[in-house]
Amino acid sequence: MNVSDPLALVMGAKLATLHELKTIYDSEDMWLLWEIAAVERVNGNS
Repeated sequence: MNVSDPLALVMGAKLATLHELKTIYDSEDMWLLWEIAAVERVNGNS
């Protein structure tokens, strides 16, 4: 299954699984997780 770049970043940072993103979190949660992952990547923490 192909996923979008934002989803891949969130899952690659191990902040959520695809199952969690489909069942537990809503789209706002996903974008908040994406922001966390993006900031950590820019800061060199991942």
